[in-house]
Formats: sequence, structure tokens, C-alpha cells
Amino acid sequence: MEILTRYREPVIQAMDSLLGGPPSPILAMCRYHLGLAEADGTPTRAVAGKMLRPALCLAMCEAMGGDAGECLPAALSLELTHRTSLVFDDIQDRSPQRNHRPTTWGVWGVDQAINAGLALSCYARLVLHGMAERGVSPGTFHEIQRLLEHTVIDLCRGQYLDIHYRSELPTLEQYVEMVRLKTGALLGAACETGALVAGALEMRTPARKFGEALGVGFQLQDDILGVWGEAAKLGKAPNDLEEHRAGLPLVILSGQQPAVARLREEDTSKLYGVLEFYGVRRQAEARTAQFGEMALTALKDLGLSTFWQQSFEGLIEFVVDREK
Repeated sequence: MEILTRYREPVIQAMDSLLGGPPSPILAMCRYHLGLAEADGTPTRAVAGKMLRPALCLAMCEAMGGDAGECLPAALSLELTHRTSLVFDDIQDRSPQRNHRPTTWGVWGVDQAINAGLALSCYARLVLHGMAERGVSPGTFHEIQRLLEHTVIDLCRGQYLDIHYRSELPTLEQYVEMVRLKTGALLGAACETGALVAGALEMRTPARKFGEALGVGFQLQDDILGVWGEAAKLGKAPNDLEEHRAGLPLVILSGQQPAVARLREEDTSKLYGVLEFYGVRRQAEARTAQFGEMALTALKDLGLSTFWQQSFEGLIEFVVDREK
């Protein structure tokens, strides 16, 4: 948790500054979606988010002896890339709420939300150029630029599979690969970017493996909370079953009882009892814990100082055990 609190305010300040130009409808939508303002434009910080991706990027950079200030534009680009994906994710999932309030498309409509998402994607690319002003070499800048673009392609591949699996439940292996692409790839890129800015080129691969394992564990825990979580902590109802979402619990159930899993299309009210009968929650928690262990293994390969080792271990524990 210390990693999240250490960098959250600097990232929010940088994001606020980036989107602090003359008032415009596009900026208003972007600031709302990022949790920097209410729908009427009133400034706020209450729903700005955890900033997990930029925090990972900055922490990995510092842990490997780099300058977090040089890395800040890349960290901000990662967060804006993530938030861009959420604009479109909310539209595709028809999600009415995010972080305890209406989604961007719910306030302004689908067409205008698409405009906001496209603008955010441009800001994500523009802010990356700030690395040159902070002393990052052109070679490192271009390498990070390529890395982030390929990561967005992976994210889109994962989103395609997520939509595809609404009508056809995947195997557990297929599902985990989808999660790796949709969620793990961006967290992996965050850690790899931190290593690149720090000049620790030999550590970029293990750093990426750590981030990817953490990202998969993060999403699998989200899947558990999407069925058994508390609405007050989630910011939305735990309605994955009602929305027929092919999350980890249903994927596990389908692999063991295919006929029973079809209940998701017939009577979702019975599914909670079925999941409990077959011990699916216990199995899902065990699978999530496996990715926590994978992240720990990759973390040890990085050979970090005791302070950073313990800080990242705390983050792993938060990600795979959180109840919000």
C-alpha cells in the first residue's frame, strides 16, 4: 500500500495540470472521467482512483536507482492509456457506474464519450514527450513509445476476446491469456518502463514478468469481487452473474460442470448456490494466490533492496487479498 500512497498525489497533480487548459466540453468530460471534477465542472479528488499503473512505473524506476521525476511523463501516459480503455470498456459493457458515480457515457451519451476517449488517447501520447525535457535520451524515449503502442494493441486483443467470450465460455487457459492481454500487459509495461528509464536494461524482462503476474492476479481478484464483493466498497453492484459476464468463477464452473454453467443464460439467481456447492470461490481464490506467488518469484529475481522488496510485497498482498 505504501507504493500507492507514495506517488498518488504527484500523479494526480501532473494529470490535473495536463488537463488544466481553457474550459471546453471535451476537457470537462475528460476531467470527469479521470475523477478530477464533477459533471458540472466542480473540482474534486475524491474519486481519482488508485493510480496503480503509474505508481508501479515510478516505484520500479526508483527501486532500480532511477529518477522518478524523469519517469513521471511515462507514468502519466500509462495512467491515461488505462483510463482511455475504461471509457470504451464502460460503453461496451453498458456499465452504468464507475467509482460510485455514473460513467462518462451515462452522463454525456455514447457518442460524446467516444470523443472523450479519443482525446484522452491523444493526451496519453502527448504527455510522453515530456520525457525529453526531463533528460531522458531519445533512444530510451523511442523504445518506451514503441513499448506502449504495442501494449495498447495487446489490450485491444484482450478486449476483443473479452467480448467474444460473452457468447462462448473459454477454457481456464484461454481466460487467463485474455486477462494477461487486457490487464497484465499494461502493468507489465509499467514495470518495464520504470526499468528502462532507470537504465536497468538487463532487468526489463523480469520487471515485466512481475507486472504481468501482478496484473493477472489483480483481475482475477476483481472477478471474485464481481460475484461476492460488497457494493459499498466496489463502487458498483457485484453483478457479474446478472450481466452474464464470463469471469473466473463461471470459467472454473464451466470447466467442471459445463451443463450447470449454462444456467447463466437461464436462471442466474440459482448460480450463487451452484457456485457455493462446487466450491468455486475457494478454487478461484487459490488460482488468484498462484499469480501472487508468481509475482513474488519474479520480484526476487529483480534483486531489490530490502526496503523496495518489502514495499512491493505489500503491494502484492493488497492486490490479491483486497476486499474493495
